[in-house]
Parts: sequence; structure tokens; C-alpha cells
Amino acid sequence: MKRRYSCIAIILIMCILSACHNKKEESVSTSVNDTSVTTEASNDISDETRKLLELGEYDDIELKGDSRDVVSIVKNDQRFLFPECKVLSVTYTTFSENDTFLSLNKKEVLELIDLIEESPILKDGDSLSNYGVKDDTQEKYAKICIVYKNSRGEVQNVWLNTFKGDVLHFYDSSGEDYRIGPNKKLVEFITNRVGYRVLSTTDFDKIERIVVKYNNEEYQLSAKKTEQFIKAVKKLDKRQDEFHDSNLTALAYTSDGDVYHIKTDVREYSENDIAIEGACYKGTENVVRLLEDRKSVV
Repeated sequence: MKRRYSCIAIILIMCILSACHNKKEESVSTSVNDTSVTTEASNDISDETRKLLELGEYDDIELKGDSRDVVSIVKNDQRFLFPECKVLSVTYTTFSENDTFLSLNKKEVLELIDLIEESPILKDGDSLSNYGVKDDTQEKYAKICIVYKNSRGEVQNVWLNTFKGDVLHFYDSSGEDYRIGPNKKLVEFITNRVGYRVLSTTDFDKIERIVVKYNNEEYQLSAKKTEQFIKAVKKLDKRQDEFHDSNLTALAYTSDGDVYHIKTDVREYSENDIAIEGACYKGTENVVRLLEDRKSVV
């Protein structure tokens, strides 16, 4: 009898140990899976993209269709075709504004994608003169970034720059750069939504006050310096197609409730260029110094 009880006890102990071991394995397996998913999601998004998404995200904007790839943008009949994906955000930059979230509704986002996919890819080395663009045509600079998540959960970026005439630059994070267009509707869509504009002398006359942010300080120019600034910028006529570094920004408030964005660099070895809304001017040291002059504050 004792022997029988001993066998039963041994069997019970073995069952208990086996159950504990299985439970421990299950627990470890679940923990590893959870960690791997979290790590993968974290590694898929670069710091640059994460900062863009922090500015804002869209809800429930998806691109679907049998002709779409499941992973990447592909070329289809000399045009780009987005993959099956969820569009997360569209941000923009101009000469005078840093990355800004573009508040678009679902219809507008889909219209943007359609316009891109309708734009033919220009051949390498193809002259812009073949598309009605003259050599002296001033370049526009309104850059948008589209962040999307494909059907595999991978987050990817593409950028689009308005260029000359109705031609645009299209490139991805791998550095591949293409020219697409001409597409007047696409250029107008971008420039209208981001508020791209080049100010006239009449616009400058509307400025009433200027608030400067520089060196971790914020100050308003005096009425006298504001008047001098207006006179100086009205004489600017040397535009350029690029803008260098900046360490000073300013907002110019107008009599009709508008606000103009201004950026420049006042460091010793700066290029002395200044961006005002959609235009960049060179040889502007006298204008730049007016903004830097801390003594001229109210």
C-alpha cells in the first residue's frame, strides 16, 4: 500500500513540475514576441520622421487597389504609383518656414496623390526648354514631405519640390531624385496649400511691427527701425534659388492682419542672405543688421 501511495505521489509531483515548466516557456515566448514587435516598430521610424509625425497625423487615409505594390512606390508607364498604404502626414517647408504640418482633409490628400501619379517622369538630361521653361525662370521653393505606412507596417518618406515652371523634383530617402511634370495643377495645389508667395513693395508697405527671435530672446523693433527695414527691403532685387543657414527668425505683422515670415543668419561668416516668405535675396547685410540691432527695441 505504501508503495502504491509513493508511486502516486511521484506521478503527481512530475505532473506539477511539467505544468510549471510549460507555463514558464509560454510566458517567456509571449514576452519575447511582445518585445520584438515593439523593437521592430521603433526601429522602422527614423528620428527625422518621428519629429515630422509629432507635428500632426491624419486619420484613416488609405490607398488601395490591385495595381498597387504592397511595399514600395513603383514606376508604372513612366509614372510613379504609390503602394497600398496609409498616408500618415504631409508637412511642408519654404525658404522662410521650417517643417509645418499641412492640414488637409481626406479628399485633398487623395487629390494630391492622384496629381503626383498623373505626372510623367522626365527623361535624364531632358532640357526644361522642351517644356516651355526659360533659362532665366525663377525657381520656386515649396517642399512637401509625405509620410506613409505600407501594408507591411514599414514607414517610408517621399519628398516633392516645386522647381521651375510646372516641373517638380521627386525623391525618396534613398536619394533617388527624379523630375516630374509638367503639371500645373500639382504645382498650384502645393503652392496654394503651403501659402507660397513672393511679396511686392505694396505688401512691404503694410508692415506695422516686427518681432524678432534671436539668441533665445524675443524683441520688437522700434518704429524707427521698422520703417528703415521697410525702405531697405523694398530695394532688394537680387533674388537667388537657395537659402543658407539661419539663426534669426522674425514675424512682420501687417495693417490688414497678415503675417510675413522672415529668416536670416547674422553670424560673422554668414552669406548675408535673407528669406522673406517665398523669396530669398542676397547681398542684404544692411537689412540683416537692422534685425540684429538689439539696441533698437521698444
